Amino acid sequence: MKIKRVRIENFCCLRSLDVSFDSITSLIGPTGVGKSTVLRALDWFFNGEKGGVLGEEDVHSAAATKRIRVEVEFDCLTASDRSALGHYAPDGLDTLSIWRTWENGEDRIRGKALAYPPFERIRECAGNREKTAAYKALRDQDPTLGLAAVRSWDAAEAEMRSWEARNRHRLAEAEVEGTQFFGFAGQGLLGKLIDFVFISADLRAYEETDDNKASVVGRILEHAVDRSEAEAHFTAIDEEAQAAREKVHKEIYQPVLTRLSGALSAEVGRFTTGRDVVVTPTAQVPKRTRTAFAVNIRDGAALTPVRRQGHGFQRALIIAALRYLSECRRPENGTRSLCLAIEEPELFQHPAQTRVFAQVLRSLVSSAEDQTQVMYATHSPVFIDPSDYQQVRRLYRVGGGDHPEVRLRALTEAELRQTLDGHVPEKSVARRGATRYVKELAEALFADVAVLVEGATDESVLLAFAERQGFSLGAEGICVVNAEGKDNMILCHAILTGFGVGCHVVFDADTGQRKVAEADTEKKEAALRGSMAKNRRILRYLGMTAEASPASASEATHTVFADDLDTYLKDDWPAWNTRRQVLVAQGDGYADGKHAPTYAEAARTAGGEPKLLHALLENVRSLVGRPVSRA
Repeated sequence: MKIKRVRIENFCCLRSLDVSFDSITSLIGPTGVGKSTVLRALDWFFNGEKGGVLGEEDVHSAAATKRIRVEVEFDCLTASDRSALGHYAPDGLDTLSIWRTWENGEDRIRGKALAYPPFERIRECAGNREKTAAYKALRDQDPTLGLAAVRSWDAAEAEMRSWEARNRHRLAEAEVEGTQFFGFAGQGLLGKLIDFVFISADLRAYEETDDNKASVVGRILEHAVDRSEAEAHFTAIDEEAQAAREKVHKEIYQPVLTRLSGALSAEVGRFTTGRDVVVTPTAQVPKRTRTAFAVNIRDGAALTPVRRQGHGFQRALIIAALRYLSECRRPENGTRSLCLAIEEPELFQHPAQTRVFAQVLRSLVSSAEDQTQVMYATHSPVFIDPSDYQQVRRLYRVGGGDHPEVRLRALTEAELRQTLDGHVPEKSVARRGATRYVKELAEALFADVAVLVEGATDESVLLAFAERQGFSLGAEGICVVNAEGKDNMILCHAILTGFGVGCHVVFDADTGQRKVAEADTEKKEAALRGSMAKNRRILRYLGMTAEASPASASEATHTVFADDLDTYLKDDWPAWNTRRQVLVAQGDGYADGKHAPTYAEAARTAGGEPKLLHALLENVRSLVGRPVSRA
């Protein structure tokens, strides 16, 4: 059983939000938008007060009523899940919905199930006596139901369940009180089917190394350590000890107590007859404590508790424990699913360790036979795999004033195919070449605006020119993305705009006067024709006139260089070329080929006014804050 979808209403900053979940789900968005709130809402749904005691301050400020509601829809129900859930998940229903509400301090759990409507009206009565009376009234009113006579509510409920099992064709979908899903000490039905573990950003690892059923280490021990053999030995020891105590009592106390009993009986006999006083020893059985396990860290010769370790190590220990928990779980009447919800897994980790964490979390899913689900709220592109863009959920705020609302963008392959229909072959979308090889695409998903360029030289020149103008593109939410060639631009653009990222495309037409003059061989002529076709494709996709040989220009959606950026810089920004040559002569640059650092330093320090680059920069900056609609 896995989480398919969650709908959150009036929980903290989330007024109404639907989130779908995959095997791995990445929640991204600006700080404070509500990514962690999604995970905390699920934590409250599964763990109740352990997930946080709710109060009126947790209700959304614009809520019409003081009610919080979290509804979770589950799918991938196994045969053992259905067996345990009974009428909540009968054959023929692919999903299970359960919701938890908090209103004015009252916490209630309900679910959708197939039930006989008149029986549900009985179950909604206030108390067991009222329910039993309603059952008897229905039995008298409709003898055709064949209900048995009962004396208690438990018997009535059992009879109704039996009737519903025999009359499936008369059942309808109903909202059913579901308190049996959640019980004391985690013994509720839902807790036996899915194990939800929330690792918050402020979680201290030493708290998770305590040996209790709620901690990560406690859950590992529950799954990995079989205590039954040791318990059997302890029981035998206790029985032997009890027998030894009784022997000591008999040998030492019995003679004395026998005389005492006789003396007391004689005294009592003065006042009444027929009764004796008997004093015997009672062997008190010590209450045996559960075997507990402690976790310490050996560092060289020192053995220290986890609380003495640094934040980075504690975080690493938690992730390691989660991985082991996923691998060591034992089946319990069918395998219990594991859901890991992690807030900012990149915290306190250096870059190399962050990449290891990302690989570990993905490996948990791939090695768990579809029984482990991972979700995390992150600010790190390391945890985003652009080739699996369907796993990303990008949260953002709309509206202003006192009650801004949170919305979400996701992108399915079907939606991407529809956007690219007629522009990119379906096999290219399925192959995901651009998403797999464009390394900077993950970082661009966090930006407000992305500038798509063909290569590293273009990227470095634009960043340096913006710095020359006194603009920090990153501070304005603008990311320059090396698309690794013109062929990837449309696909990258469609993915980014699908997530609400504004895009500006910068490309070389490769059809200007110099390129035409150089096309003196069949191979170069073929390359020229190929460039013309690509130009038409890009401009048509952007909704522009599909010119084969566009002139150098900067529009709201794109900037094009008739030949290429290198030619434009040399011909239209002579101060840049002079500065480049000075850098090379000073030994601070390289003359061979398009050396990105040399080009960038020249763009950062050269005089002159390259009009096209100024126009490009203004068009890009104008996209910031502008809503993006899907193509």
